[in-house]
Amino acid sequence: MSRPFHCPTRIHSASSFDIAVAGLLADRKWLLLTSAGWKQRGAIEVLTAAAGQPVAIIDSVPANPRISDIEKLSAAIPNADVVVALGGGSVIDTAKGIVALTALGSDLKLFIAHVKDGLELPNAFAPIPIIAVPTTSGTGSEVTRWGTIWGDENVKFSVHNPTLFPSDAVIDPALCTSMPPDVTLSSGLDALSHAMEAVWNQNNTPLSDHFASVAIMSLRENLDQVMVDPENIETRRRLQMAALFAGYAMGTTQTALAHSISYPFTAHFGMPHGFACSFTLPEVARYNSVDQPERLTPIATGLSCAVSEIPDALEAWFDELDLGQYLAGYVSPDVTDQFGNSLITPARAANNLRDVNGKIAQSLARRSLERFCPN
Repeated sequence: MSRPFHCPTRIHSASSFDIAVAGLLADRKWLLLTSAGWKQRGAIEVLTAAAGQPVAIIDSVPANPRISDIEKLSAAIPNADVVVALGGGSVIDTAKGIVALTALGSDLKLFIAHVKDGLELPNAFAPIPIIAVPTTSGTGSEVTRWGTIWGDENVKFSVHNPTLFPSDAVIDPALCTSMPPDVTLSSGLDALSHAMEAVWNQNNTPLSDHFASVAIMSLRENLDQVMVDPENIETRRRLQMAALFAGYAMGTTQTALAHSISYPFTAHFGMPHGFACSFTLPEVARYNSVDQPERLTPIATGLSCAVSEIPDALEAWFDELDLGQYLAGYVSPDVTDQFGNSLITPARAANNLRDVNGKIAQSLARRSLERFCPN
C-alpha cells in the first residue's frame, strides 16, 4: 500500500502571530524557544505583550542543532505545558528534539539510539505539544513529524514520531520580511527541493504529486519577485504557503537523492541546507528522467515546461537567481573528489526512482558545481 497523507497540524494564517499564539495558549504554562535575532527584532516583546510571560525564554538555538545542543538546552527547560517555537527550521527541529528527550525522562542513551540507530520510541512516549511559528519559507518542519538533528561527528540524523507533529502552525508572512537575501533564497530552494524530491520518489502518491506541483508553481512565480521586493507581504505569504505544501508532499514521501548528496556539503563546508539540496536538482532531474520520464510530469507542470525541458529550465532559473555566486562562497567543483561514497545516505537514496551509487552521486555533484561555479 502507498503511504497515506497524514498531517494533524492545525494551520492558522488569518491573524498576526502574537494574537494567534495568545489565543492558542489560553492558560497553559508555555516555554518560548527561539534564536537570538528575534529578541533584537522585537518579536519576543510583541509576543509576550499579547500572550503574557512564559515560564522561560530560551533564545540561544543554533543553526543545524546537534545532539549535544539538544542535551544542553533540554537541561535548561522548566516544567511547561507547551513549547512555542519561533524561528526557522532549526528552531522547530530543536523543539522536537527537546520535547522528545524530555518525554524520554532525559534518557540521552535512548534518545541517541533512536536518532542514530532507528530504535522505535516507547508506546508511552508523550511529548508536550509544540506551536510552530515559522519565520522562514523552506523547511516545512511546521507540518512534519521529523526534526533534523546533527551528530557531533557531522552526520545528519532525525528524531521522528507521529506525536512530534506540531499541534498548531501559525503562519505570519510579516515575520519573513527580515530574512536577508541569502536566507530567503536558500529557504525557497529548500522548499523547491522538497517538492521535486517528493515527485521522483518511490513513495509518491497522487496527492503528494499535487501538493508538490502546486508548490513548484508558486515558487517559480514568486521566489524571483520576493528577492527583488522582500517587503512584499503578499509575495511572502505565497512563499510560506508553497513551503507548507512542499512540506505536505515531503512529509508523505520523505526525501531522495538530492538530499542524500547534500549532507556532506552542509556538514563539512557549512553550506546552507537549501543551497546544498538544490544545486544538483537539474542533474538529478536528467538522471531520473532516463527510466520514467512521465513520472516527472508534476514538476514539468509546476515549471510550465515539457518534461524534457526540466533540467534546462531549472538551470536558467537558477542563473537568474545567481545561485552560482552563493555556492562559490563555500566550495569549488574539486571538493567532490574527497567524498567517495559519503554522498549516499542509504535511506534517502533508496527513495529515489532510479538506483544510484556513490560514484554516480559524485559525478552528479561535480557536474552541477562545474555548471554553476566552474571557477
